[in-house]
Amino acid sequence: MPNPVELSPAIDIRTDKVVVIMQDRPVVGMSAWLVDALAAAESAGLGVQLVTPATTQLTFNARATLFSGYESRWVVTEPNGEGAYDGLGGSKLHWDGQMFAAVAAGEQDKVDMSPTFAAVELELPWQLMITARVRYQALETTVVGKAAEQLFTDLTGVKPTGWGTAEPVTQPWNVGQLTAYCRRRAPKPTWLSVSGGSDGLSAAGAVEIHRRPAGLEEVITMAVSTPDGLPTQDDVRKVGERLANAFTLVSFFAQGARGNGTDTNAIPHWTGVPAPMAMAVGNEALRGTGAEKALDLTGVAEITPVKIGPSAAPAVWYPIGDGKNQLDWNIYSALLGRLVPPGAPVRG
Repeated sequence: MPNPVELSPAIDIRTDKVVVIMQDRPVVGMSAWLVDALAAAESAGLGVQLVTPATTQLTFNARATLFSGYESRWVVTEPNGEGAYDGLGGSKLHWDGQMFAAVAAGEQDKVDMSPTFAAVELELPWQLMITARVRYQALETTVVGKAAEQLFTDLTGVKPTGWGTAEPVTQPWNVGQLTAYCRRRAPKPTWLSVSGGSDGLSAAGAVEIHRRPAGLEEVITMAVSTPDGLPTQDDVRKVGERLANAFTLVSFFAQGARGNGTDTNAIPHWTGVPAPMAMAVGNEALRGTGAEKALDLTGVAEITPVKIGPSAAPAVWYPIGDGKNQLDWNIYSALLGRLVPPGAPVRG
């Protein structure tokens, strides 16, 4: 049987550890050929290393999807042509015969950083990043995509403009057509690109539909450019509360991050680390501990959790910070330590 990696025209180099894809274009997104290359690499158990010049940007979906595998990297060539660096972390890279790997700085556990990576303005605009999971009953009449539609509407003022199996999206937004496509693929999971925005607010993200024992799960991962600054904690809570009122909410997580301006693309330069704003957890995700225990954070963090959603099956909302303070990760870690039993898997 032919090797799927060898059949993918997007792959320039294949080794025993990674596939290397070289691109020289202003923006690289999850195009159809890149989706195929990623699937081929995953089926072969290989990492993906995307090589671009320092002038290239990645769409939010490419940034969030391509580099989750082992040894996967965004490899950025230095403008002077001498060497390369990691576009997400900044470490200098070299080709070791099998893949691009970090260059040691001569000290144990230290790496050499690229000055190009650090050369960027510190006052970049803000982005709001959301990851939400909702659950539907697995019925013939179930329509998926509605949670994504509501999030886009609440955060940008309008529904998504379109959806597709790659970027750029090719289909006008229509939850009925989106649902029909997912049904044709069932019981396999479906990944879809979604885009939208209005009035200077650009939004991009992905929708994943999974069949679980408890029903159908819709996972939305999205970013919204916020050139006028991040929304308030109260505004974010209202978005989460509306989602909990309309759907069976499994989890919700909001972060603030520095962005690239009026779009949600990633640039190969230091933009800081995202910081948590808030999270919400549905009762099912608390593994039967109940809302009362979820509301009791005595000695864990100085925050005030509240119930949101319907009174019969509420979720619990945890306000963490303003999305700008890295120390708020300590609060987030303490929350997980309280809510998630030891040894239990954590899904983002």
